[in-house]
Amino acid sequence: MNLELQKNHKVTSKIETMLIYFLLLQPVLDVMAYFNIPVSIVFRVLAMGVGFIYILLQPNTRLKRLSIMYIAVLALFMATHFMINYMMKIQFTASLEMTYMIKTVFFVELLIVYLFVMKSFSIRESWQRIVQVCIFINMAIIGVVMLVASLTNTGKRSYGSLAKEGHSGWFFSGNELSVILAMGFSVMILYFVNRKTVRHKITLLPIIGLVIWAMLTVGTKVSFGAVIIVLGVAILLSILEVIRRKKDVLNVTILSTLLLVTIVVTPSSPIGNNLNLTFGLNFTNEENGSFIDEEDQLEAKQLQQDLLSGRNDFLNNVKEQYGKAPLSQKVFGMGIGGNYVDAPKLIEMDGLDWYYNFGFLGFVLLILPLVYIGYHILATILKTRLNILNVSIIFVGLSICLGLGSALVAGHVLSSPASGIYLATLIGYLYVITKQQRSDYIKK
Repeated sequence: MNLELQKNHKVTSKIETMLIYFLLLQPVLDVMAYFNIPVSIVFRVLAMGVGFIYILLQPNTRLKRLSIMYIAVLALFMATHFMINYMMKIQFTASLEMTYMIKTVFFVELLIVYLFVMKSFSIRESWQRIVQVCIFINMAIIGVVMLVASLTNTGKRSYGSLAKEGHSGWFFSGNELSVILAMGFSVMILYFVNRKTVRHKITLLPIIGLVIWAMLTVGTKVSFGAVIIVLGVAILLSILEVIRRKKDVLNVTILSTLLLVTIVVTPSSPIGNNLNLTFGLNFTNEENGSFIDEEDQLEAKQLQQDLLSGRNDFLNNVKEQYGKAPLSQKVFGMGIGGNYVDAPKLIEMDGLDWYYNFGFLGFVLLILPLVYIGYHILATILKTRLNILNVSIIFVGLSICLGLGSALVAGHVLSSPASGIYLATLIGYLYVITKQQRSDYIKK
């Protein structure tokens, strides 16, 4: 029996290591997909299969039983969802429906898989550093690809509108790429602030600068907002550390410089153009003083309207379709794009896409793992009255908030394997470090 358990442990340990380093393949798979080399879907479906085997090989715990039961129910739901839409939809493209289902299930299953992976991987020495380095390397690769695409003028435009600037390099979606960069940048800064030597910090600076440039070059609000938020939070935490322990002055200096340079160069970057940013405000002098020109006010109103990027029209259309749909589609969903007439489109707000595409039952089923894990993370933090909060928890939590926030307003996360795998990994990461910190807190 012991030999069998030992053999089983060796297999799960190998799978676990493979799944950790599978993260490093992500930017490579995305670039290959951009150049029509069809291997990304193969590797990601294979990862789903290997991940499920990994769950089956876990010790017989309550979490394992719940996970297997959930995956079985989800598979049954998806089969029913597919058959209902096959019978109900006037326009039904099996390949599109199947692809969208797989992409959605990919995130949900990998969320469960990486929860187990992180729990097991966390017994290894320097496990956090390994995860952070993997993500840091990926962000560096993305930055280099973006730079080469810029130098060769071969980057894919982020927007169809000629008035908007920015490109996503050799990656398909600007929105998707900006979410990946937003989540990854928070981990990059976490890795940076944890480095102890000045030499190490200075070595990392060019890579961080390159990634910030890439985030401004994509031209989306998500990546730009992430730079400002993450650097702002990092500076605040470093200042608190200086006050408490009289150290980390270098972190404050470097991070403040990065933020200042970012703000200075933003108006001349693609995102500056897209947000109509400029150093000078247009003032008109009159006898009663100065006031902001009406054109600036109109631009501000237009900016507010642009924040939803035209999603309202399609949302209203899908609402109308859902209202007219039979009960079976209200419960099991209308499939990708709803009961479309011309061509299937997503609202690009993942929560709403899940609701209308998979129905009320599907939405509840898909969101269950997020609610379950999120509840345990928050409960663990609150039980200690926030005393376990440290730099790692704050930055990983911030990364997850940026990912989930982007999913709510910009999409391209929960049904996108390219960005979903980062969110799944980080949620598992946060779950484990909160449990570890609580355990250490209780021992004190």
